[in-house]
Amino acid sequence: MHKPKYIAHRGLSMHAPENTTAAFELAGHSGFWGIECDTYCTTDGHWIVHHDRTVDRMTDGTGKAKDFAFEAIRSLNIIAGIGIEAYAGLRIPALGEVLDICKRYKMHAFIEIEEYHHDADLENLVELVDRHDMLDNCSFICFNADDLKKVRAINGRVPLGYLSVKPHAAADLDLIEQLKPAFLDYDYRSVTPEDVRMLAAKGIDVSVWTVNSRSDAQPFIEAGVAYMTTDTILTDEAKK
Repeated sequence: MHKPKYIAHRGLSMHAPENTTAAFELAGHSGFWGIECDTYCTTDGHWIVHHDRTVDRMTDGTGKAKDFAFEAIRSLNIIAGIGIEAYAGLRIPALGEVLDICKRYKMHAFIEIEEYHHDADLENLVELVDRHDMLDNCSFICFNADDLKKVRAINGRVPLGYLSVKPHAAADLDLIEQLKPAFLDYDYRSVTPEDVRMLAAKGIDVSVWTVNSRSDAQPFIEAGVAYMTTDTILTDEAKK
């Protein structure tokens, strides 16, 4: 039977605080093929890993993630997330730390581009991934098609994923053609297994997120979905 490549969403975030080194290490220990992480660029040009636009939910600080300088955001303590009581001293990680974990476990990195300040920040992002020898084992994903086009102009070969919560449209297919190599990355509730089959017939890979039950996963597996993002462990064979 076809088996998708499993992606640990913000690390193994149903078992450790999301987007922390603990969650990414746990994904590596569990044998996942890849992880997904969310990235912001600080005011002084450093890329960090965090999901929300603000730091309020996950840390003892307050304010927008992109409005912090690197040392200031690194001084915040992670105080929330599943299993936080078992993980003292967690901080918002630098993207480089997460890339090093991926490299050690040979995991692919789905790097979601959230917010940044200047186009040069995207160039620095691609260079950062390259310095960590992960450019051949990562994909950049984003809801903003223009940002993906900018990344494609910087690098012609890294895979790109267009994130969407809407059913596929002709415009999406045109975009994927422009961005090749590229794939569509959908909220699983917004597409059907039949959509996946149709896109696969056109040679377009589909990723779905965030699937946390086997009953939801199985129809997409049977349809041939390429990637499946999850907060937990869906199958005993993990993953790779």
